[in-house]
Amino acid sequence: MKTNYILRLYGCLFYEILIQAALWFLVAFITIFISTINSTDQPHIFQFILWVASGVYFVSSWYYGGQTLAMKAWKIKLELPIKNKFIFCVLRYFLACIGLILFFIFYMNILFGSKQYLHDLIMGLKIRDVRIS
Repeated sequence: MKTNYILRLYGCLFYEILIQAALWFLVAFITIFISTINSTDQPHIFQFILWVASGVYFVSSWYYGGQTLAMKAWKIKLELPIKNKFIFCVLRYFLACIGLILFFIFYMNILFGSKQYLHDLIMGLKIRDVRIS
């Protein structure tokens, strides 16, 4: 794989962070004004709501098109098996969350390992370039 592909994977990761920040602002606004849940009074419930909102975004994006907004912008697509597609999406989200905690192990695999995210390597999934069809 070329260096261009590696830069696109990291660019996609950075773009996802920006999209998540915007999503969390929206969810936080809705949560605070609709319910009595507050980030200072009940921080763990509030964090769980944000985590679930991110999960809904990622799982639905991968399930219904194989791409999140960032993946569309960087022209890459997740190849999912037809069978048990939803379970693969949910499991990928959980592994990606673990990967955020263990950043150097999971995401440095792109540079020094098999040139793909470690959670995709564990699950046997591939990310392909959409420009090359």
